[in-house]
Amino acid sequence: MTESRVRAGTVGDTTTAERVLEELAKGCPTPPENQIRTAYQSVGVHDRAGWPWPGTIVGWWTSPDGVTTCQVRLSGASAPRWAVYDPDRIILLVQSGT
Repeated sequence: MTESRVRAGTVGDTTTAERVLEELAKGCPTPPENQIRTAYQSVGVHDRAGWPWPGTIVGWWTSPDGVTTCQVRLSGASAPRWAVYDPDRIILLVQSGT
């Protein structure tokens, strides 16, 4: 592995950001498309070590049993993933206002 790939946080074709999303998405169902609430909310996603990753929530869904899930896109990951919303790990960031 080259030094530049190590610094960029990639191993093979999987980035560190994709591994963070994979961990968050474990066991999370994909919601019915007609029930998704489209969004664009900046977030900071904390990995298990506590490091923040910049990202965006691009969709919300609440299951019939009341579990809130969000579709998270992280900087450095190729695609968004659905994850159970955990306010201790997925921090909503204020976009504007007082």
